[in-house]
Order: sequence, then C-alpha cells, then structure tokens
Amino acid sequence: MEKFKIFTDSCSDLSTEVRKQYGIEYVHMGIVVDGVEKRADLDWVDYTPEEFYGWLKAGKTVKTTQVSVPEFLNSFRPVLQEGYDILYIACSSKLSGSINTCETLVIQQLLEEFPERRIYAIDSLNASMGEGLITIEAAKLKAAGKSLDEIVRWVEENKLCFNFFATVDTLTYLKNAGRIKGAKAFFGNIMGVKPIFISDARGNNFVIKKAKGTKNSLEELINGLKEAYIKEKGADLYVGHAMAPERAEMVKERLKAELNIEPKITVIGPIVGTSCGPGLTAVFCLGKEVTRYEGDGK
Repeated sequence: MEKFKIFTDSCSDLSTEVRKQYGIEYVHMGIVVDGVEKRADLDWVDYTPEEFYGWLKAGKTVKTTQVSVPEFLNSFRPVLQEGYDILYIACSSKLSGSINTCETLVIQQLLEEFPERRIYAIDSLNASMGEGLITIEAAKLKAAGKSLDEIVRWVEENKLCFNFFATVDTLTYLKNAGRIKGAKAFFGNIMGVKPIFISDARGNNFVIKKAKGTKNSLEELINGLKEAYIKEKGADLYVGHAMAPERAEMVKERLKAELNIEPKITVIGPIVGTSCGPGLTAVFCLGKEVTRYEGDGK
C-alpha cells in the first residue's frame, strides 16, 4: 500500500482536533514579538489566543517569518526515514516564501538523501482556512484510497475553487504587513467603512468592495459565501475569527438557517492574525472557481 503523509503550515489555521481527525501534519512558521522569536503554534501551547491578540492590541511589534530550512528538514526527514512520501500544501506564494524555500532549498537536499522517496509541494494560492480546507479535502481523498499522484492532480485542478470572504476592523495590520492589494482607495475615507477581501486567482489578498459598519460587512461575507458555495461538492463550511466570537456565531447561525448546513467555527492562528489583527471575521467554502485577480481592474 502506498505510504505518504500530508503536511501544511502554520498559515492553514487547522486546529489540533481537525489535524488529528484527518491525520494532517504541519510545519511551523514563526512570529517575532518585540524582537523575541516564537513558534507560530496552531495548538496554542506556547501562548493563548488571548495573549497573542493582546500583544497586538497593546501595540507590540509583531512580525511573521516563513518556514525555515531547519524546520522543514527536521519535520520531513523522520517521515522519509520511515518510508513515507510527502505532500506539502503551502500558503500562497504571494503571501509567504515558504513554498519557494521548500522547492529550492529543501526538496533537492532530501531527495539526495532519500532518492527512492517522493516530495510534492503545492502552492495553495490561498491562506487561513482556505489553505486548510484544501488540505482537509486532500486528506479525505487519501482516506478514500486515492493515490498520491491522484491527490496532487486533484488539488492542482481544484485549488481555485476554495473561496474565502473576509473583513477586518482596520486595514492597518494588512497594510503594515504588505499583505493586501486594491486597498489604496480605502485610506482617507470616512471612519466605519470596512473592506471585504478575497484570495484572488493569483493568490493575493484583494479588496473587492467596502461596507459601512460591522453589521453590513458581515452581511457581505454571508452573501459572498452563499453565492460561491456549491453544496454538492461536499466540503464543510468554516467561519474564522480573531477574538470576535459573537460575530462568528452570528454568521454561523445565519448560514445554518439559510443553507441548511452547520458551519464550523475556528480561531484564526498567529500568522494570519498578525497580518489581519483582532476583529477579523471570515468565511470559507469549496464552491465556484475564483477567476478574479488584482490586475483585472474591476
């Protein structure tokens, strides 16, 4: 029987329970808090969500780092030694250099050590639970007996069908992190105008519209997901939040009532949280193909 393991990274926002349920591994990115390096920990062992988002609210300088070469080697090498091949589903290359590091500095070295093994790295062109949902669906295919090559082909053919719609309380974090396109028009506008952004067809975070006030911005998330979602594709819906549980619960209940399916709520992890800040609320689904991109001028 073909032996392989599926990896993602800290940007995927997959909880401990979900990773255990689907047998998913992950490699750690990092955060730097006022000069102190920490792991971008999806298990929240090293710090709690409250502590992490408290640092942001307190104005501490928080930066993110990509997956390092030693982290890749220390995570992948034992798996290869055990006779497993590897599929790594990575954060969008437009948002992180992790996949480039893996492809240029890690895979060749490991294949020289383990020439009989295979390592695939796929640019998800997505982030947060968009990336996470792709990884979950890949793990479902593995559990159904699909081969590694079949899963790689499916992910490459379907990754643009994973949609997210998100809003933030302020564009400050995204602007400071250089993580969003189409945002210039928002600066200098009246207070209370909130951006709605997506992951576009090239893997950029891209502002598609604006909404006045929190209530209207959440309404835009709900409408965006309802338009994009295709129930027959069989994937779960997720609502993610950065210390905004009441908003997430409201969105969940609306989607449950209107689509007759119960979304799952997840806390946004430290990589996406650093870039988006407290108050981020987002919805994620498998549905229509994303065709819009930052350069289309629309």
